[in-house]
Amino acid sequence: MPPPLPTRFFDRHPLTVAHELLGCEVWVRADDAGKARRGRIVETEAYGGFDDRACHGHRGETPRMRSLFGPPGRALVYLTYGVHHMLNAVALGPGEPYCVLIRALEPVANLSGDTRGPGLLTKALGVDLSYDGAHLRRGALRMLAGAPRTDESIAVSTRVGVEGAGPEDAGRPWRFYLADNPYVSRGRPSSVERAARVVAERAVRSTLRSNRRGGSS
Repeated sequence: MPPPLPTRFFDRHPLTVAHELLGCEVWVRADDAGKARRGRIVETEAYGGFDDRACHGHRGETPRMRSLFGPPGRALVYLTYGVHHMLNAVALGPGEPYCVLIRALEPVANLSGDTRGPGLLTKALGVDLSYDGAHLRRGALRMLAGAPRTDESIAVSTRVGVEGAGPEDAGRPWRFYLADNPYVSRGRPSSVERAARVVAERAVRSTLRSNRRGGSS
């Protein structure tokens, strides 16, 4: 089994960490049957900084995002839409919201079910909120050394589903994936044009709400 990644690996800009996590592995401690679960990282997204409106921590620390503001090399796990757990590696901390979302895994050992998506892979790994804040070098959830194989090319795109952050942030090319790997997620990269429409629609709705409030006073 590859060794765990050192903490200093994560103490860098999330773009670097997201790029270099490709080919590494996620490992989860053995279950009751004595089987550890492992998957190879084939898709990532970088998030972070108070100026990245696609990042959940851009407005500041909250109880849900507390781990995001902690030291690098820890797991950030949060629930989205009340259903899906998202697994992230905290980078460049502490004190600012930098992280890398793990978007897809290629199964290595004892993973059942689909792993082509961030909510799907946590289900296959058995990762839930109890892993939030786990030390990625020595905890029950670890990230192991690795690298893309020589025949694998790395592709770059905008992130998936972040149009609501606005055109500038939706247009950041912060998603990395192994181009021909069959386990890359089916998510469609964000469209800058759609992001502009979403922002415009929100502005219209906000204006309508303000007008209704003003008319009722």
